[in-house]
Amino acid sequence: MTRTRQLLVAAAAVFPEVMVGVALFNAVRARPREDPERGDAIQWVILTAVGAAIAITVGTIIYNKLTNKANSIDVTTPGANATP
Repeated sequence: MTRTRQLLVAAAAVFPEVMVGVALFNAVRARPREDPERGDAIQWVILTAVGAAIAITVGTIIYNKLTNKANSIDVTTPGANATP
């Protein structure tokens, strides 16, 4: 198994949404190969847009999970407000 494949499997285990993005990316990437008359510029614009959407989605998911985890941490010190 290649290193990239291992990373993808590990990321999919933590974030199942990644597999949906990968499936969409592969579908969009394979489509222009079916018709040799299609232009390369259109293919790369679509791939770039899909890649950017996947990156933004994954970034948002990670940000939300980290924010929720950070907000759940208790930062109060027990006994700090106690009077002597």
